[in-house]
Amino acid sequence: MKKQKVVAAVLSMAMLSSMALTACNKTEESTSISLQGWYPPSVETTEPTGTYEQVEVSKPEVKDGVPAYLEDFGDDDIKYVARGDTVSVTEEDADKANGKVLHVGGRTENWNGVNFPANEFAGNEVTVRTRVKSKGGRVIISLQFDTMGNTTYSNLYTVMDCNEFVEETVTTNIPLNAENVYIYLESGDTIDIFCDYMYITVNGDYVDPTQKEEMKIADTSSYESLKEIYKDDFMIGCCVPISTINNEHTEFKDLIVKEFNSITCENEMKPENVLDSATTLADPAKYNESPAVKFDACKPILDFAKENGIKMRGHTLIWHSQTPDWFFYENYDTEGKLASRELMLKRMENYIKSVFEYINAEYPDVFYAFDVANECVDDSYNLRESNWTKTIGDDFLQYAFEYARKYAGKDIKLFYNDYNEYVEKKRDKIIEVLKPIAEAGNLDGMGLQSHISSPVPMESYIGSLKKYADELKVVIHVTELDVNAVRASSNPDYDQGVYYQTLFTELLKAKAEGYKIESVTIWGLTDAGSWRSAETPVLFTGELNAKPAFQGVINAKKGGELEKPADYVEPPKEGDPFAEDYENDKFVGAPRAGVTLKVVEDNPNEGKKCLLVSGASETWDGYTVDASRFIGKKIKYSFAIKTTAAKVSFTADIADLWPHIEDIDTSSGDWVLVEGELDMTGAKWVTKAGEYEVPQLDTLRLYWETTEVTDDYYLDNIHFDVVE
Repeated sequence: MKKQKVVAAVLSMAMLSSMALTACNKTEESTSISLQGWYPPSVETTEPTGTYEQVEVSKPEVKDGVPAYLEDFGDDDIKYVARGDTVSVTEEDADKANGKVLHVGGRTENWNGVNFPANEFAGNEVTVRTRVKSKGGRVIISLQFDTMGNTTYSNLYTVMDCNEFVEETVTTNIPLNAENVYIYLESGDTIDIFCDYMYITVNGDYVDPTQKEEMKIADTSSYESLKEIYKDDFMIGCCVPISTINNEHTEFKDLIVKEFNSITCENEMKPENVLDSATTLADPAKYNESPAVKFDACKPILDFAKENGIKMRGHTLIWHSQTPDWFFYENYDTEGKLASRELMLKRMENYIKSVFEYINAEYPDVFYAFDVANECVDDSYNLRESNWTKTIGDDFLQYAFEYARKYAGKDIKLFYNDYNEYVEKKRDKIIEVLKPIAEAGNLDGMGLQSHISSPVPMESYIGSLKKYADELKVVIHVTELDVNAVRASSNPDYDQGVYYQTLFTELLKAKAEGYKIESVTIWGLTDAGSWRSAETPVLFTGELNAKPAFQGVINAKKGGELEKPADYVEPPKEGDPFAEDYENDKFVGAPRAGVTLKVVEDNPNEGKKCLLVSGASETWDGYTVDASRFIGKKIKYSFAIKTTAAKVSFTADIADLWPHIEDIDTSSGDWVLVEGELDMTGAKWVTKAGEYEVPQLDTLRLYWETTEVTDDYYLDNIHFDVVE
């Protein structure tokens, strides 16, 4: 999956459609995993092992009667638990004003860390403020909760360059029906984490989660079966976490059996869940060339598939993420040297051999495809630097596919899988990397992840699909499909359904043209269980209600138009002016990720009110508006903006392309009136910031972003109009 900084907004079930996290400039799959059977060990006291600078810390103010989690360690009230069986959490003396820090050690898996219980915040927007460090240079702030027995994990923010203590503040929403809620710290490695304090406070009026209404699972008996509808075209799949298999609400499993004939383990077959840390690290000499493996995490899912006659896609063997660091070191010691090329080739081969020996022996005829390698080309269109390139070299992929071909067996097709695979430059680099593998006869298919954040033009998506098939002579699987509901739209769920229908229609057309599209996998059964739950990106709600997206997939095969909802809002006509002054307390745009939008009376540019955009966790967070009606036209724009940031960029959001329309000097801190023109009439857009070549567009959003993540900004008097 793509990496999104999933900051934000995992909303209550009644509100899940109110907000979306839109396209990020950098993407990669979530590092959280599905857990089962882990319990915190006792908290121990050890001698201090770190040094800490002196710092004054002020706690947030809290309203009377509103819960808050204010932990700066050092008292006898322990309100946190270790995350992982091997993890130790100890409070250590620190040379600073508030006394102690939390030391999280004994981490053998990336997801190991520390949990901060947060049940009392269900149904509320909260601010998470913490100060952390790690020698690994990054710490991930994440959210976990259960809804109806299904577990959701969301990365809220990755604190980068934190070799020394760094403070970060993140805003997120927690669903009203969430249970077993934790804010937790983890990282992309197994290096110790230090936490100076963890503060969780409520934003706005407090919602008491004990007053929630009971969720009711929908009756799905009348739903049509997607696997039956598409049985003559391609397999229809779904990713499945262990929490769904273990869920006492069997309706979720029943719906999977009814709708899908292919499933993929969401996280349970990724390297960190297959490589056996405890066994390998207990006797590194014994396992020096062949690390121990285990399949307890994925076995219940594989058993479910086998028992119900469902085929499996394996995901994934080789990946830069969710692979334990120790795997790449001499003696499996992360404090030592990286392993040699020769040793790592032996480890790679034996690891791949062990996986295929297990599935071929225990689950013959169940697996029909396996993602051998995942996301090996980065967003700069280069082979991604990783522990694989550092130890083996740039040819590690050739060896991975060679070994997979040697041990997989003839009935399992071998795939390369990646995100943003429809971006032209990345697509061309992927093809360049894969050509020698395909020519060696070791590549059967290309996996298009298809995490659609902002609507991708069909010309780009289907064009890339065809180019992979033509150039590499491979079959195509759509492997991780989800489509964000566009909150800047007046009808996000309906528009999402239309996009699903359009996409499946185009897939069927390509299939009819002779392109070998063999499988399409939706990345999640329900919005509530999706890794992008805030964007409500899949076919069913958390209660298993069918969405317009589900009907759109059906219509693509059976015909018909998607029915407009009763509250459908007619979108503006092509070229209609856009104007907002906020005097009526309304705005039609949406957050671009995790910001908070609020109409305020804080010294507006004109009139009495303006829009405050606050709580960004990335510079590209901001306010976004739908400007699709202006595609292909020349427009004049104007707006007023005020911020403490030195610069604001007015930017277009175009499916993984982010051209600046204008860069504005806002260093004065006063209102700045901005006026300009944007020429979208040709293949190259003419803007104040330069000329940009853009693809043919179906949709267009414009947004404002700042140079500093901590800076809020105010907007007023936005106007767009066609130049006659």
